[in-house]
Amino acid sequence: MSAKKIFFFILFCYSFVANAQKLQIKTSKNELKNIESILLQEKNFGIDTTALKEYLSPLNKITKYQSIYKGLLANGFSNYYNSRNKTSENYYLNSIKKAKTSHNISLEIWAKLNYINYLYFYRDYIKLTPFLLEIMENLEPLQAEQIINADETYKRIGWILHTFGDYKKSLHYLKLAEKQAVKNTSEYASIINSIGLNYLYIQDYKMATYYLNETAKISAQIHDDVRYAKALGDLAMVSQQKGDLRTAITYLKKDIHISEQNKSDQNTMYASILLAEVLLKNNQKEEAFDFLNKAENIAVTKSYFKKSELQIIKLKLQILKLQNSTENELNLRRRMVAIEESIENEDGDEAINQANWIIEKNNYQQSIDEAKTKYEKTLKKFYIIIVTMVFSILLLVFVYFIKKYKVKQEEYEQKLKALESEKEKMEQKVHEDLESQIEYLKEKSVQIRNLKKEIENIEKSSFYYLEKRKGKLSDLLQSHLMTELEWSAFKREFEKECSKFYILLNQDFPEMSEPDKRLLLLQKLDFSNNEIAELLEITNESVKESKEKLKETLGDRYKLLFGRFY
Repeated sequence: MSAKKIFFFILFCYSFVANAQKLQIKTSKNELKNIESILLQEKNFGIDTTALKEYLSPLNKITKYQSIYKGLLANGFSNYYNSRNKTSENYYLNSIKKAKTSHNISLEIWAKLNYINYLYFYRDYIKLTPFLLEIMENLEPLQAEQIINADETYKRIGWILHTFGDYKKSLHYLKLAEKQAVKNTSEYASIINSIGLNYLYIQDYKMATYYLNETAKISAQIHDDVRYAKALGDLAMVSQQKGDLRTAITYLKKDIHISEQNKSDQNTMYASILLAEVLLKNNQKEEAFDFLNKAENIAVTKSYFKKSELQIIKLKLQILKLQNSTENELNLRRRMVAIEESIENEDGDEAINQANWIIEKNNYQQSIDEAKTKYEKTLKKFYIIIVTMVFSILLLVFVYFIKKYKVKQEEYEQKLKALESEKEKMEQKVHEDLESQIEYLKEKSVQIRNLKKEIENIEKSSFYYLEKRKGKLSDLLQSHLMTELEWSAFKREFEKECSKFYILLNQDFPEMSEPDKRLLLLQKLDFSNNEIAELLEITNESVKESKEKLKETLGDRYKLLFGRFY
């Protein structure tokens, strides 16, 4: 017998023995730990459902573990079909039913979350949402030690809420998961990676970078190459948001290389799509198209990658448009329409929005129900006393506030008229030369500053409700802000009086943005930082920073610009 045959024979025997083993059940006093021990023994039997049932059979003989038996069978058949299937659906629902009849809330949470994981994997966000709401309600009064695999439970909920765009609530659950997870493990790295992503989406780049760097560091230490690759891909997203495309490209290429080495097709696909987007922004269209082809080869292999395939198609069409090419455009558009129709009620944005709507509706209804219950209890106890007292008090308060409101309203209107009058006087003046333009701008700056102070004072006073409701002072402030027409008139007069400066600025400094040019013109005319801030609608600190930045950017050319004409 050849060495190769001997090797396969030994492998077969090992596989047979391994599959012949049965799941072990602990009988300690801590029932939660017993269940967690069972769940740790879950195996993937692939297409061998007979071995799956045999392995799980000890659970079927114990009434209190019937829910776990059905739930793990559902997972096994999901592995077998590698797609949505009725057998798994029936087992999942049966598992939830068994858990409810056991009156074990921890087990019920596990059974529902087990089903949610299945629905989430296959992108059925609408169907999973009611179960998610139930779990979140069930978890509210429980401590972590009362929850089966608390870290995993919190993490999964955090992931789903992240998908729904509820980043604040997602962070809440992920922080709970972080507290429960064992440090320096793949599970812990996964949790802090998710926390980093939530900070990224709320644009807290400092915290996002910290958590994602921690993910990469821990993943490298424990040799979790795929998690390390994902962390690099997520750091690339941070770099992309900051405008550092070169660093983002470097991170993503390394991510793809490691993912391919570890045969992580899904991560390879996601990273390739993201890299294509970054390359496209960097005007590397051909290379972007190559990575889209790489991603597409993976996307078409699984039905639950349709959203990714749609993203790939849209990016390809964008590249073809930029290249003025129609090659394969018709086929791409046909496939795009087909995918959009197929994911409309499952994986599309509409499905996610609908799921969000259900959550918001539930929260709203819950708050109404709580308020209604509280109100009814109070009403039953104090109905007569409250009605009498409230009626009397409201009548007195109503009369008092009506009078006070009229007085405050008159004072508010008088302030408004005075400020409007000042504005009208200023605008009636003729601005035919640069000197009058300067005077006009300085007056406008003073009025803007005074108006802002007036609004700040009102916000701290009893006038605030009037301004909040009417917003007339805020409207007046907006009307004070410089229009493009006014800027054009100002530049026209400036060009007449300071033509050399204006020509030099436009010819020798073409890289200057319009806001920078406006700042330089005002600086040339000795406008103070405060005046410039009011006219450019920015803070005093921003003016200082912009000036310093311009000095650093232009170097010696800055001195050339001002030294020649001052």
